[in-house]
Amino acid sequence: MSIQTVRIYENRYADSVTLMGIADAVKKNDGVLFAEVQMATPANLEVIRGLGFNVPPEASPNDLVVAIAARDEAALKSAEQDAIDRLDRKRGEDGETFNSIDDVDAADGWNLCQISLPSEYVAEEAKKAIGKGMDVFIFSDNVSIEDELELKRLGEERGVLVMGPDCGVGMLDGVSLATMSLVGGGPVGIVGASGSGAQEVACIVEKAGSGISALIGTGGRDLYPQIGGLTMIKGMKRLDADGATKVIVLVSKLADRGVMKKVLDEADKLSKPAVAIFLGADEELFANRKTVASFSLEEAALKALALCGIDCGGFAFGKSKIDSLVGREMQKFDASQKYIRGVYCGGTFAEETLIFLNKNNPGADLRCNLKTRYAARLADSWKSEAHSIVDMGAEEFTLDAPHPVFDPELRLKRFRQEASDPEVAVILLDFITAPGVHENPILPFAKACAKAISDRKGKLSVVASICGSKNDPQDIVRCARELEDAGVILAASNYQSAQLASAFMKSLDERR
Repeated sequence: MSIQTVRIYENRYADSVTLMGIADAVKKNDGVLFAEVQMATPANLEVIRGLGFNVPPEASPNDLVVAIAARDEAALKSAEQDAIDRLDRKRGEDGETFNSIDDVDAADGWNLCQISLPSEYVAEEAKKAIGKGMDVFIFSDNVSIEDELELKRLGEERGVLVMGPDCGVGMLDGVSLATMSLVGGGPVGIVGASGSGAQEVACIVEKAGSGISALIGTGGRDLYPQIGGLTMIKGMKRLDADGATKVIVLVSKLADRGVMKKVLDEADKLSKPAVAIFLGADEELFANRKTVASFSLEEAALKALALCGIDCGGFAFGKSKIDSLVGREMQKFDASQKYIRGVYCGGTFAEETLIFLNKNNPGADLRCNLKTRYAARLADSWKSEAHSIVDMGAEEFTLDAPHPVFDPELRLKRFRQEASDPEVAVILLDFITAPGVHENPILPFAKACAKAISDRKGKLSVVASICGSKNDPQDIVRCARELEDAGVILAASNYQSAQLASAFMKSLDERR
C-alpha cells in the first residue's frame, strides 16, 4: 500500500546532475518508496508515467516534475517538502545565495561560475561572468559553435578560462565540478578535451599513489578547427604558472591534425614537462617534440608520475600476468564459445578498447555501434554479432533513456542479453564513479554478474575496470570487493581491460 504525489513547477529548469542528486537525497527519507525529479521532457514523462504516476498532460519540456511514492501521508509530505527545499537550496547549503549573476561581486572573491542552463541562455550569462573576471565552466550542451568561439575569444581578452560548453568534468582549487571524481591533491595538472579520458588519467594518478593539482576541462569541440584549441592552450599556460603543478598532461580524442600540432607547439614552449595523449594518434605527430608522447590513458598517467619522480612499478600489466589470467579462464570455455562483448558506458573507454583491439588483433571480426575506422558497423545496435564493442552512451540508446552513468538499467538489460548468448565467452564492463553520477552503479552489476556466471556454470568471464577515486561517495574499495566476490576479473584501468580483451580475442580466434 502506498500513496503518491506529482508536482509540476512551470518554466523551471535545473540540470540533470542536480536533479538526480535531489532525487537520490529524497529517496533516503524514511517511508519513501520512490522519488523522481526530472525535467518534463517526453522521454522523462514516459518513464515516470510508466512507473504508475499520473502526470498532467499539460506538462511541457520547460517544466520540472517531482514524483514521489511513500508508505503514508506523513512520509509523503516530509519527502515533498525535502524536495522543495532542495530545489530552493534550503538544505545543506552554506554561504550566500544569488538569484542572478548580476548580483555577484567578483571583488568579494567569487572567481568561478558554473553554468547549467538551457542552451539558448548560456551565452548571455557566460558573457556576464566573463565580464566580471570569472572563470566559466559550462556544463550545458547544444550551444552553437559560433557562441563557443565568441565566448572563448572573450575569455582570452579578459584573461579567464572558458571551459566548455558540454564540459563534463573539472577540478579547480580542490573543488570538483560537474561529474568529476574527488581525486586528492598532487603534482599532476591535466587539461582535457575528453571528459572521461581526463578523469581516467586523474584516477590512475591517484591509484598509483599520487594526486592532481587541477583538471581543466575544455569541452569536446575545443580542438575543432573553428575553435583552434583556445582553452587547451590557455589551460596549459595556467598550469605552467601554477606553483602546485609539476607536470602537465594534455588529454583528447583524435582531433584536427593542424590543431593538434598547434597545441603541441605551445606545449613544447612550456617551462614544465608535458605529456600528451591524443587517443588514436600516430607516432609521427610527436616526432622531434619536447612534449612526451603517450598512446593510452594509463601510459599518460604513468609517464606524468615518472616525470614527477614517483615510482609506479607494478601498476602496469605484465605479459606473464595477462597470459596466466587468460590461460586460466580459457580452460572453462567450451567449443561453442567464440566471442567477446563489451558493454560500455564511457565512449572514450569504448574507443580506447577498439583502438587497442584493432591494432593488436588484425583480421579479427570486430563490430561496433559507432561509426569508426577501428571496427565494422553493427547492422543493428541493439543486437551484437561476432566480437562486439557497444557504447551504451551513444545517441541511439540515450534518445529515450538517461545516460547509463545516471541510470544503469538499460545497460544492465544489455549485459543480461550478452550473458545469455551461448557463443559469448567474455564480457567487458567499465564503471564511472563520482558525486554527480548514479549513487550505486556497481552493485546491480555485481549481482547480475554473479547470477550470469552461476547460470552459465562458470563458463563466462567478466572483465571490468572502475574509473573513480577512493574519495567518491560510491566507495570504490567496497565496489571492487563486490565485483571480485561476484567472480569478476578487475583491472586497474580501462587499458588493462583492453589488454585482457585482446588476449582473450586472440585465444578464442586461434581455437576456432
